[in-house]
Amino acid sequence: MEERVQAFRVVLPSGTRYWTVVDADYVVVQEADRFLRETRLARGRAETTTKAYAEGVSLFLRWCEATGRDWKTAAREMGLFMLWLKWTPGRGGKRASVVVPGPGSKPVRQEIRVNKVVTAVRMFLLSAYKPTCTGGYT
Repeated sequence: MEERVQAFRVVLPSGTRYWTVVDADYVVVQEADRFLRETRLARGRAETTTKAYAEGVSLFLRWCEATGRDWKTAAREMGLFMLWLKWTPGRGGKRASVVVPGPGSKPVRQEIRVNKVVTAVRMFLLSAYKPTCTGGYT
């Protein structure tokens, strides 16, 4: 996965649309795509829901890349991700892997936006780690 993952709109041959996550080379991030396809096609959620989820997951994957974390184990540091979301400007550029807000600084994302992103990420992580019949996780 390259550093610049992003949300990307997909139009299926049937005309159904959903959003996924692609890397810098426009290669689909398989784990995210599986979650987003299931959300849209199997659960019947709206295209706009997959767009919001894809944007949130792409921010999480960018943070993982920028900070050298594996997305599969980064959930235990969700508070650091929330801090990064709140204070990192724009699309989370390369220079912003360390966030140091100063006195009087205003957050770049409000609490409601941070909460929506975190909700999308939690849904993604839950879908990625479904229990197996042997008692482990996928």
